[in-house]
Amino acid sequence: MTLDDNTPAVRSEEWEAALTQAFGEVLGRPLAEYDGTARYGAYYSGNFLAEIELDRSPVWVGRGALAGEETVVPELLLTPPGDLKETELVFDASRSLFFVESRGLPAELAPFAAELAAAVEESEGGEWDGALLGADLGRMAERHGVDLAAPGLPGKLWTLRQARLASGDTLLDALLAATGLSGATSPELMPPGLGDSADAVDDEAHEHVAEVADPALRDYLAAFCDPESHDLALALYGAADEDDEDDDEDADDEEDDAVVISWEGAVDQYEVTVRRLEA
Repeated sequence: MTLDDNTPAVRSEEWEAALTQAFGEVLGRPLAEYDGTARYGAYYSGNFLAEIELDRSPVWVGRGALAGEETVVPELLLTPPGDLKETELVFDASRSLFFVESRGLPAELAPFAAELAAAVEESEGGEWDGALLGADLGRMAERHGVDLAAPGLPGKLWTLRQARLASGDTLLDALLAATGLSGATSPELMPPGLGDSADAVDDEAHEHVAEVADPALRDYLAAFCDPESHDLALALYGAADEDDEDDDEDADDEEDDAVVISWEGAVDQYEVTVRRLEA
């Protein structure tokens, strides 16, 4: 089945409104205040990918995955307190980002190496800072008849830089993916909340989402509002911090301006970031 990122999840108007209100509380401003015409995405990155050698796993570079025909489910879990490690993340390799090193390819693949190098050069200084989208990498490989998972290729030909969580392009879709709620298309499908682990989350985090109307959603999202969590700590607000004097020196940083919200997991071993994408 082909991934269709423009097809919204099937949610009732009432549940859509409840989710929108809830994430407005998490972000500290209503979702309506963000650019509704922009595209958004949620990304997983960090040292943890390399430590478990997932950044070089062939699951990312299968033809179907890079073409956006198949999702990637590498048994990677999102584990805020009380989530019981049941939130398995689903990724879209076609819109994930890869670092590419074209040097060292055999002579017979020189045309492929040249096309890769040109694509990387074009990407430098742009939105992806030298990285390539999986879909573009896959198209180049297919044109040259290259199997990116073949064992004889140089080990650093490609490395996963940021894994795009599978979702639609709206801000709400990206936020749901980042918090493991894409499958919660109704209140009855909410994953387990904090339960007996509620004490592991700071009172300030509970207060942050106190106005969320749905109790299960309020309980669940509290775990994503604790900046002191060792599991998944709220790390950064993007546009919500525009008036913070401490951020003045970053005011011209386009990448920072694009960040909506970010979390750091397992004491800075990985990050989950929702960002606004360039048109």
